[in-house]
Amino acid sequence: MTSGVAFLFPGQGSYVPGVFAGIGADADRVAALVAEIDAAVGEFRLKPVRPLLFSPDAPGLAELLESDHERLDVAILATSVALAELLETRHGMRPDHVAGHSLGEFGALAVAGVFTPGDAARAVCERHATLRKAPPPTGGMLAVKADAARAGELIAAADAGSAAVSALNSPSQTVISGAEADLVRIRQLAKEEGIRTSRLHVPGPFHVPQLADASALYATAMRTVPVSAPRERFFYSHGLGRFLTAQDDVVDLMVNDMTRPVRFHDSVRALNAEGVTTFVECGALDVLTRIVAGSLPRAATVAPLREAVTAPDLSARLEPVRPSAVTGGSPPAGPAPAAPVDPEVLAGVRAACAEVLEYPLDVITDDADFQADLGVDSLAMTELQAHALQRFGLKDTLQDADTGTYGTVSGLAAYITGLLGESAGTASGQR
Repeated sequence: MTSGVAFLFPGQGSYVPGVFAGIGADADRVAALVAEIDAAVGEFRLKPVRPLLFSPDAPGLAELLESDHERLDVAILATSVALAELLETRHGMRPDHVAGHSLGEFGALAVAGVFTPGDAARAVCERHATLRKAPPPTGGMLAVKADAARAGELIAAADAGSAAVSALNSPSQTVISGAEADLVRIRQLAKEEGIRTSRLHVPGPFHVPQLADASALYATAMRTVPVSAPRERFFYSHGLGRFLTAQDDVVDLMVNDMTRPVRFHDSVRALNAEGVTTFVECGALDVLTRIVAGSLPRAATVAPLREAVTAPDLSARLEPVRPSAVTGGSPPAGPAPAAPVDPEVLAGVRAACAEVLEYPLDVITDDADFQADLGVDSLAMTELQAHALQRFGLKDTLQDADTGTYGTVSGLAAYITGLLGESAGTASGQR
């Protein structure tokens, strides 16, 4: 039986500067697609996104959020659509289904044939145009390590009138959107109750009822963007709770998604029920695949663009989930033997985690899973990793560190133990 493959398209914040700078011979494939997107956004007087994808010196996420967040969103779209093109035409990976998270739905709809890449960019730009005319309140989004019911209780306890649950990512991760003052109160209450929270890197609150005025304007603007019938049983819509069909009104779907929460966990469960056992993140970083790994521990996941990539890097990262690997052949190997862990290193890693996550030390158990137990997203993981490496004098290894090699506190400790051993061996060899 063939294992089903789903491409997942991430939303805001999933950006790596110069992500395709080292792609080599495949650059022409990516550049042609990005050129179509840049031609479309030029109609909206946006600067081209190509430099953000191909220049190693491209501005980072924080800078773009502050000064050019509309162009950032198009860059995220372009990254996702370009990667999907590479996976299909260069690496022979054709998805059985696609799903998107928030902004990621534009990329998923493009791969499903509903939009051309250029028209997907136009749809994103029209969305921004309506948000300029009917802006949401100043605020943002807060990831909470709790289910939706508990998140709702925090909102009520904080008397946060502007706040609402805006994404249900997993049974242990919910996102709340709201005005700044309300999010501050919610975060303080959560901290007092030992509930981990993390501010998301987004320019404002999304997927909340306060965007009703903007969504009404968007309904009119989107009627100018060409739409085609989707591939059959291909694009899974969290808003519809099923696959998009040729009879569905795509504009109504996109408009309604502006004001209702993203039900990502429901999408993942539905795709798994359809036979999907392999989830590939079609975008930068590994936000979605980390969520899937916490919800479906037996699923195969891969995030090819966790950082800027070269062609050999991309090929190697895809090896475990290539068609030949997921459709038959040799049975998967058993779990690798546990790497040795220095007890002093483990104690230091636990202390570093407690400092960064602001948790009591006794919560940071040896086998605590960063995503499932501690609610650490990919951005927080980078901060935590840097803190731990610097604690052991390994700051120079940060650029080469790979968060995909460990998922637990003891796993990170084993990783650092190995680095310290390599460092000691190198030092002794130079004597």
